[in-house]
Amino acid sequence: MKKVLALLLAVLMLCSVTAMAEEAPAPILLGQAKCAAHGAQCFAVITAAVQGDTILAAYIDEFQVMDSTAGAVGVPNSDAAFGANIVGNENGKVLGSKRQNTNFYSANMAAKAGSTQPILASFEAIEKYVAGKTIAELEAAVNGADAAAFVDAVSGATLVDTLGYVKGVLAAAYDAIGGTGHYTLYNKTGEAVTEVYLTDNNTNEQGVNLLKAPLAADASVTLTKTLPGSEKLDHCLTLTFVTESGYQGVFSTLSIENVPVQLLKVDAASGATTISFFPPAE
Repeated sequence: MKKVLALLLAVLMLCSVTAMAEEAPAPILLGQAKCAAHGAQCFAVITAAVQGDTILAAYIDEFQVMDSTAGAVGVPNSDAAFGANIVGNENGKVLGSKRQNTNFYSANMAAKAGSTQPILASFEAIEKYVAGKTIAELEAAVNGADAAAFVDAVSGATLVDTLGYVKGVLAAAYDAIGGTGHYTLYNKTGEAVTEVYLTDNNTNEQGVNLLKAPLAADASVTLTKTLPGSEKLDHCLTLTFVTESGYQGVFSTLSIENVPVQLLKVDAASGATTISFFPPAE
């Protein structure tokens, strides 16, 4: 009896551990991008926290040479060897953070461009806008967007280059997922899928069939694809699949992302392949 109870306890513990493993959330990953989000006289450093395919939070800062004699605060070592390499240092020029110098910089914005709110408020509005969005949602928002019209899309941000900062967040999110995409393919074609390829659009290298065995109807498989960090990671892959009947489906604008992909039956009316970026309802 004791052996039976011990065995039952061991099974329960194993089930509990397995359940915990299945319920464990995806890790939170950090990524960072350095970009020219606004003009040619500064650079932005943008950090994003990503869990799964969702951007949990972003942090935006931007750096520009400013006048310390007028009140700007320079980055660390501005008064040491680093600062001595800044052109105009002898006249008080320093490299400064716009977040740290929000009052100083915003006063200049108000005087020169009629700005009505601190730059930090706009940064925070953009950070609020991107928080909770998936990478795919943010891609959809910025693709083909007009910079002027995009200012109105982010409530509370008055910066003319709002779109540039949002694209910077997207670049940081790509960096967070490490240039590796995770694609869970659900076969809803009604027949076996025998071949799947992820072609690098930057090099047009198709590579080998990623399926070790045919993917049966209603079955699923998760594939990964890694690209070098220097490559463009949005719309960088072409997904091609072939069914046992010989039908070939192609989707040419896949990005580096974590996303479910349904491979659906051929649309008899148009002859187009329907690919859905949602997991099956079941």
